[in-house]
Amino acid sequence: MFKPLTKLSVLAIGACIAASSQAAPLTLTGNFLKIGVSDVGTLGSNSNNAPGILHDPTGTQNFCPGGICNDYLTPGTPHEGFSFKSDQSGFIGNDNASPFFPSFTTVTGPSLLGGSGFDNAATWSGSNAFATITNSYFFNNGDQRILVKTLITANQDLTNLKFARSEDPDPDVNQFNSFVSINQRGNALFGTSDFVGAAGPNTGLTIALLNLNGNTFRHNTAIGPSCCSNLDPDSVLAGSADNITDDRSINLGYDLGNLANGNSVELEYAYVFGDSLDTAGGNPGGGVPEPSTLVLLGLGLAGLYRRRARAS
Repeated sequence: MFKPLTKLSVLAIGACIAASSQAAPLTLTGNFLKIGVSDVGTLGSNSNNAPGILHDPTGTQNFCPGGICNDYLTPGTPHEGFSFKSDQSGFIGNDNASPFFPSFTTVTGPSLLGGSGFDNAATWSGSNAFATITNSYFFNNGDQRILVKTLITANQDLTNLKFARSEDPDPDVNQFNSFVSINQRGNALFGTSDFVGAAGPNTGLTIALLNLNGNTFRHNTAIGPSCCSNLDPDSVLAGSADNITDDRSINLGYDLGNLANGNSVELEYAYVFGDSLDTAGGNPGGGVPEPSTLVLLGLGLAGLYRRRARAS
């Protein structure tokens, strides 16, 4: 269904832009990916302005084949955001579609990040009485993965701190006028607590959130009950059904425990892209798979050989 911005939200965005002192959104471009980094620390260029999250599976920077852009974010009410929660703060979030929720009183960036070792890098920070959140984004020109590093610094003692990331994937809207996506937790390479993705039923265009922290923190994924807003991190940590075909969000959440005033914790996760849900995340770029992926594939082939040997 069509998901337009309401008149009230447009007025609110305009009023808050006028009062905001943060920098304008940035654009990062590689061979496979072209993304906006908004002035509220999310992906996208504020609301439904281009670019949102553009992907060219051919790696030739052809992000709008035939004049129709492969944008996972901007159609309808674009949703990409993050949220955190503690006993002291309650639920707080920033969102590309409704970015001026009164979440942060001090904002720095977004700004380009030099010396990162990546072809494309940008960072943003926002502070309030409870925490300072820094989101940094990295990818090389040949990558089909956006590495995200989220640094959370406590501005007072925080207990039961949790964090979540969320996106509403709309890969088929521009070409087929459909908001439906095939949403899936886990794939052939990663478990349900580490991977949640979505693919367009018609285009096959695939985007997913992937945990890169191992088991350092309790974490989980969830397919949201609706499309277009951040979930309470506790809801993400509770999980969901593994497969839902509908207009839903994809979500990754972390339980960070207690964080003392002045202490920090850093999370690493990624938005990954690919040709299908079962292979997304296995290869950051367009070349040889990562060693960990080769090991997984080798183990899978060995298991298949043993099963066939027993059957014969």
